[in-house]
Amino acid sequence: MFGKVFKSVRRLQVLSLTTALLLSPIAFGQSEYFIVYVSEMTEMDSDTKGSYPKLASLLNQYRSQSPVAFVSGGGNLAPSTLSSLDMGSHIIDLLNSLEPAAMVVGKREFSFYEDQLSLRAYEAAFPFVTSNSIDTLTQGNLDGTVDQIVVELGDLQLGILGILPPNTLEEYNVKRMVLAENPVELIRQKAEALRASGVDLIIMAYSCCYRDYLNRYAEFDELLASGVLDLALGKDEHLLLTDNPEMMKHPNHIWIAKGDEVAIVRIHKDDHNRFSFIVSMDSMNSYEADVTVLDQVDDYNRRLDSLLSEPLGRLNTDFSTLLPNTRTQENPFGNFIADVLRNHANADIAFFNSGFIRAERNYVAPLELTRRDILAELPFRDHVVLLEVTGAQLLAAMENSLSQIEDMKGRYLQVSGMEVVYDSSQDPGKRVIALNVRGQAVQDNQIYRLATRQFIANGGDGFDMFIGVKPMVYEGQMTRLVSDLVIDAIQVAKSIAPKIEGRLQDVAQVERP
Repeated sequence: MFGKVFKSVRRLQVLSLTTALLLSPIAFGQSEYFIVYVSEMTEMDSDTKGSYPKLASLLNQYRSQSPVAFVSGGGNLAPSTLSSLDMGSHIIDLLNSLEPAAMVVGKREFSFYEDQLSLRAYEAAFPFVTSNSIDTLTQGNLDGTVDQIVVELGDLQLGILGILPPNTLEEYNVKRMVLAENPVELIRQKAEALRASGVDLIIMAYSCCYRDYLNRYAEFDELLASGVLDLALGKDEHLLLTDNPEMMKHPNHIWIAKGDEVAIVRIHKDDHNRFSFIVSMDSMNSYEADVTVLDQVDDYNRRLDSLLSEPLGRLNTDFSTLLPNTRTQENPFGNFIADVLRNHANADIAFFNSGFIRAERNYVAPLELTRRDILAELPFRDHVVLLEVTGAQLLAAMENSLSQIEDMKGRYLQVSGMEVVYDSSQDPGKRVIALNVRGQAVQDNQIYRLATRQFIANGGDGFDMFIGVKPMVYEGQMTRLVSDLVIDAIQVAKSIAPKIEGRLQDVAQVERP
């Protein structure tokens, strides 16, 4: 019944929802409360990336003490091995068992684009909150989402706002959505309206990655210092802010930097209705797995094991897919994938963005590769596209690829049929020194047949130089996913030995890690 009522409320875009947040009775006049915050939990049960069964036990522990508002900062639906098959439905199933007060939409929620995000929102028994985005088709919220929510926590009312970072549209190739030009002012307006309506505390949450917009940290702090916001909650595992204390000064701006970490905010209300906060970090790994939620995870794993355990072929050389090895330098596995794309489309060259590789694992030969390995590494559902592009477009693409190498951005290209010499110490846009195809320098007006991902062909990750280029029909074209083509290539070869071949050379990098 609750789910049906909830969905009808969201269809009308009503901005306030009252929900029970504690299984045990709440005494009138309760003066202590908890907010439990997690984010970017893409795996079902992982010691390093978060465990839903262990998080369930953690929540049970805090819920036994005082009223709890469990807030998910989003970034959960992808990437993972299973999400490549069900586009994140299993994560919603697990979260439904944990009963969040709300989930803030993060940029990873757009991994399978807007329509799938709407479907996941309607599968959820909790609201999806995104405060600074507009669907251009409706000029309102994306179907199934709300721009703010009010929940009851004991005798308190909490207003929850969520913001998407500015790089969402570019990195995830989101076409239908637009983001507010000034999210800070938007949050100020919404927060002030909530406060005027009688909301006690206002919380803003975001998952990733405002580190690219450092001025925003200071602006968020100003909202906290001026009392517009009471709490700001964020997470980014790629940047440990504890090593950069100058980036965040307000004590109510709370940041998670580890996969197993949970932010616990203990709220105390005194007799004069004044609030104080005690912030601490807890670890999911210090709790035993909740049996019921663990059974859900085991059920999903049992369904997949027979398929994913299938051996594909032997690996005869070592390689790593950790971020420094894929997003700052030529990668052996990246070479293998790029070769698969080029051979499949019979192209002159091929490339793909390193953010397509996701498992962050070390492979030590000899090893029998399985279907699970490949789907873990390539969880996004994407296809090969063949384009005819100019040398000038290729040069622009390579400059974009190298433009954020110091931040280990996923736009860094792994290539086939090309040799690129560059200097990462130079300013962005001036880093390519030499760009060769088949041993010849690329000419601006020459046409090259490029095989790449649909994501890049559509302008994702800043590759807007390819927008408007009409894809070509090629012999052997099919709708199979890139991951399927890589699996096929390993099965046909029976053994592979990917290696570094000098395709990407950084003259500023004296020695590679």
